[in-house]
Amino acid sequence: MTKKYFWLISSVIVFVCGYVVHIAYEVSNRAAWSILVSSNNDSPWEMTKPFALVYIMFVFIELSCLRPSLLHFVCSKIIMLHGFALLSVTLLEIFGKIPAVLIFVSLCVSEFLSYRINSSKCRIELFSIPIFISFVLFFAVLLFASVYPPNIFPFI
Repeated sequence: MTKKYFWLISSVIVFVCGYVVHIAYEVSNRAAWSILVSSNNDSPWEMTKPFALVYIMFVFIELSCLRPSLLHFVCSKIIMLHGFALLSVTLLEIFGKIPAVLIFVSLCVSEFLSYRINSSKCRIELFSIPIFISFVLFFAVLLFASVYPPNIFPFI
């Protein structure tokens, strides 16, 4: 029963912890460390960033609790990390008035789909090298686009 609804449990945990990280910039009185992990402004990317970081860190807890096939599970989580970022940035740009609800919906959709991909027989681990390269690039943008944001759509 718990494994069946673990996607919902993980969505709630990632949202709550992500919200704490989201407000860390203001709570820490604009400390230097919080620029890397917290939201610095109201751009769609900055609103998504703390939740994506918590999503990445929560994968380790999910691996400990669920003990799935490592490569298949991690590949499905990385693919849906990209899906979460794309969906939340798009929703925040279109319907920006209620960001918390939109991010929670994006988290629920991405968690649900990552568990569906993981339970499917689709052999996504065959593409593990490009998936891991995309993750490294995504993580670099996640950390350093706050310090030096490019002047393009999701960052402004």
